[in-house]
Amino acid sequence: MPQEDPEFGEPEFLGWLLLKRLKEQSNDQISRSKFLKLCCIADRRLIESRGYEVGLPRYWYMYGELANEHEFSKRFYNAPLAIGWDGQQYLPKELQVEAFDVSEEGLESIPDAARWTVREFGRKNVEEIKQYQYEKHAENEFIRKYSELRWLLSTIDLGRQERLENYSSGGESNEEYLKRQLDEMMATYPDGEARYDDLKTLYLRWDDTVRLMVDHSVEYSRIAEFLDDFIRTLSKAVLRFAYNQNITDERLEDWEEDAVEEREKFTTHLTTIRSELLRGRSRSTELDQVSDAYSQTIDEQIERLLARE
Repeated sequence: MPQEDPEFGEPEFLGWLLLKRLKEQSNDQISRSKFLKLCCIADRRLIESRGYEVGLPRYWYMYGELANEHEFSKRFYNAPLAIGWDGQQYLPKELQVEAFDVSEEGLESIPDAARWTVREFGRKNVEEIKQYQYEKHAENEFIRKYSELRWLLSTIDLGRQERLENYSSGGESNEEYLKRQLDEMMATYPDGEARYDDLKTLYLRWDDTVRLMVDHSVEYSRIAEFLDDFIRTLSKAVLRFAYNQNITDERLEDWEEDAVEEREKFTTHLTTIRSELLRGRSRSTELDQVSDAYSQTIDEQIERLLARE
């Protein structure tokens, strides 16, 4: 009886081994996010330590790098509902190595990368893995800066306006500190890259709106949500296009359509929030004049940017 052709390739072999090693290490449930992130870490380890590439499809998204499971050939895992939290848990299927089309070098190198990844990260939670990815694999300083701002807002009790964790404040207020973080973030915004350039006008208007939120003492929870709204749009319109590998043309075409819809939705959302803030500002004539002048200056700057595009 002739032997059947292997059903899976090397990217699947890497993912399958990771799941097997994780379950051998602990019987804890493996979340989707943890699995897809560890695939990327293992792939990078394989390339850096062995110079071996399996062709794993991966891309940068909101909170780190993810393997694109839609590009995997068929399924080498089960994903039943998790117990105790929303989402799915990932379990390796009972398969033989012969089910995978792997080179001799891959049979030696891939298990080594999987073992290292599970040893270093298997017992870490998703937040710790995200932090590692931002510190080690973020493609530019802007990504690190928005990550720092998000982390800053996540370390406080978002139900109250507590003192932010500002270790070098020199006595500056929360409002001053947040604006300084926004200044640092803006200073790192990439220039001369087409997709970043296309989003810059929207980013500047978002930045200005966040500053209005700070001036109006809007709760940090709302500022954190608004930051996430921007990062989601940035991810869908810029990051996953600028930083990816082994993604099919069909998938990129789907992302292009999604990016257009996301930008339109975020633009509407931003306009709504900005209008609410401007309507709710103090009715003092002097304050109105100052605020209007400031907003007009920002709008003029954005118009000048648009004119140069």
